[in-house]
Amino acid sequence: MADFDEFVAEVESHLQRLLEEHNYNTVGNFVALYDSFRKSSCTSFTEFYQNYAPPITPSHHTCVGLALELWLKLKHLSSHLYLVSCEESIGVFDEYAGLYDSIYESISVLEKEHVLLAVKVDVCGRAGILLCDPGYHIGRVVVVMPDELHPHTGWFVQSQEQNVRKEYNYVFSSRNPNFIEWYDRTTRSASSKVEEVHSLIYIKKPFLTAVDVTERRNLVYSFRSLLSRDQKGHLLAGLYFKLKENSDEFTIFYHDDGKQRIKLNFATFTNADRINEQLLNIVNLCNDQLNLKRGELMQLIKRLGDIMQDKAYVRQVLDTNTCINNMTEVN
Repeated sequence: MADFDEFVAEVESHLQRLLEEHNYNTVGNFVALYDSFRKSSCTSFTEFYQNYAPPITPSHHTCVGLALELWLKLKHLSSHLYLVSCEESIGVFDEYAGLYDSIYESISVLEKEHVLLAVKVDVCGRAGILLCDPGYHIGRVVVVMPDELHPHTGWFVQSQEQNVRKEYNYVFSSRNPNFIEWYDRTTRSASSKVEEVHSLIYIKKPFLTAVDVTERRNLVYSFRSLLSRDQKGHLLAGLYFKLKENSDEFTIFYHDDGKQRIKLNFATFTNADRINEQLLNIVNLCNDQLNLKRGELMQLIKRLGDIMQDKAYVRQVLDTNTCINNMTEVN
């Protein structure tokens, strides 16, 4: 067990450094998609989207890029590591886990919208699996054992902010051991309301099409974010927004004598006369806490403002996202 604990600690140290050094970023790939589309001769966004090759760079680190980056950091374990796919927010949980593998692997009807890094382990003759999830800001290695005995992780608090506590739990599926069941429980103390979401992680085989499937799926999500984290996965600063027609609102947050959060409009930043000293200070402070180059966040906000004004493009992205949601809906 001592060797196993050392192994977990080593992997966890790399994971935590990754969280600190690399932002989670679904804004960069959104901008890159727009720029590539406008530079192309293609008139149909749907056609362009289907043939677009999503870039994986530090400026576009979604869950896919972060998992691949961690893989590189653990290159001495590369022959044992593999990407695994996750189907999120499943309503018909047991029925879904009972599907035959061949049906589950049919990417034409499934989103596989999330990716993690995994390694199978043997603990004193007991087979288990380790999961690393930098895409969901998890600053620990999750150990999953079929008998749910030590060193099984079990329930843990992922985040605690003001009146909201988020807890995760991972267990082998009793219906199909090729899946890990992921429970996401959110408790709101103000209303005593508890919400629970179920997801399934497929661990039998490596997920070989993470870029072409998961990264491509991410491109047209309506929710976009750019976030910095500490080693424990706590959010430090960032920007996020919901892509909507006729709306350009976004939220920026940062730390300044506690966490500060403010809603703004992209259009404010497309006109230099509207940017007062207070706004400039907020953006610069957030820029520094995102570890960006000087002025980089301001440039990004202005670029997003230009994209949001392209209403025909925004409508096409939203229509594509809706189409995918409809095709992959499990009844």
